[in-house]
Amino acid sequence: MSENKGSSRITWEGCSVLLDINDGDRLVFARLSPSAKLKIANKNCSLQPLIGCAFGTVFQVETSSDGPFLSPAQGALSSYVNNTEEIRDGQLNVESRDNRALIDNNTAQSLTGEDIEAMRKQGAKGNEIIEALIANSATFEKKTAFSQEKYRLKKQKKYAPKVLMRRPVAR
Repeated sequence: MSENKGSSRITWEGCSVLLDINDGDRLVFARLSPSAKLKIANKNCSLQPLIGCAFGTVFQVETSSDGPFLSPAQGALSSYVNNTEEIRDGQLNVESRDNRALIDNNTAQSLTGEDIEAMRKQGAKGNEIIEALIANSATFEKKTAFSQEKYRLKKQKKYAPKVLMRRPVAR
């Protein structure tokens, strides 16, 4: 039975895993058990939902009335798209915008911390909060594509952290 567990693509209780948090921002080696907890973005999440899932599964931190928990992310790997250059009519179109005209005086964001906390209490997911932040930013559309992606990643790390479960291997 233990030989089968060692070659399995599915995790089991007592299995050791490597957790890649926010695309390499932090790597954690953990042993899966129903009582194991991991601190992700100032939230203690149980590792119990990871038991029985396939290696390579991406999880997202979500919040419920019982507290934060990890759930499998929907389409997480397909969300990484490089928008810096587009091909139109067979030619490469490189952006000509820059961020020189943008002034950082903390007035560009119309959402307040209280608004975001109210969204969380109403059950808004991390991606919904990120989209609301983008929609309420006065300068987001004026930024370069690189700066827009950088802003999205920064907010994703704060409001919707992702965890990739990997099989630990010796290299």
